[in-house]
Amino acid sequence: MKKLLMFVLLCGLYTCTFAAFQYEVIKSSTPGKWNDGGSNNGIYGYSFFVKVTEGSGSLYILDKINNLYSMSGNSELLSIRADMTNYGYVDNITGNAFNGDGSTITITSQVDQWNDVITQTGYKLGDFNEGDEIGIWLTTNGNKTGASIFDKSNPINTNQINFRDAFVGTDALGNDLFQLNFENQGSIFFGITGVANPSPSGQPLPGVLATLLLGGGAFGILNLKKKKSRKA
Repeated sequence: MKKLLMFVLLCGLYTCTFAAFQYEVIKSSTPGKWNDGGSNNGIYGYSFFVKVTEGSGSLYILDKINNLYSMSGNSELLSIRADMTNYGYVDNITGNAFNGDGSTITITSQVDQWNDVITQTGYKLGDFNEGDEIGIWLTTNGNKTGASIFDKSNPINTNQINFRDAFVGTDALGNDLFQLNFENQGSIFFGITGVANPSPSGQPLPGVLATLLLGGGAFGILNLKKKKSRKA
């Protein structure tokens, strides 16, 4: 009972010291067309962007985890499928493109003691506030870029991007997956998550966040509440 009370108190402290931060992924209501980027040069599928609906915090794109038992079985990590020194976001309102922050977070999980510790990396896009709307752009290992928004008249989209879509299933950890596909270079799948900024009123006490992270399902605490997707 005493341990349960302490956990509740810690969770309450976590809630009080971190401001609310919510976002939603908004998917276009109509798919891309064969001529939306010029004659016979369209981008099929549905464009999408992330909108911050409350508070402020950092947004990340996450590795797709397709194997929970061994790291060698995870063949679709962002570090394998894309050039993660060259990625970023597009402001959906101004149309300006920006490089990603470059810093990372690491989430670990392990099915049991006989299997590998699985490491999932999150790549920071940047810090955002309520009302911000951003698309995501990635670069293939073959130096082709493509974004989740805009047609091919925008320089962030090369002629080789031909498909993009949101909510294309989930990975082995249950994360929603998003997709950018490039001709002759295949698909890049990724998740989206974020971390709220601490509130101005105070910082977590030393060791409090570490204690929470040690508990089971800790990443569930760090994951932000996501509203269900809606169509623009």
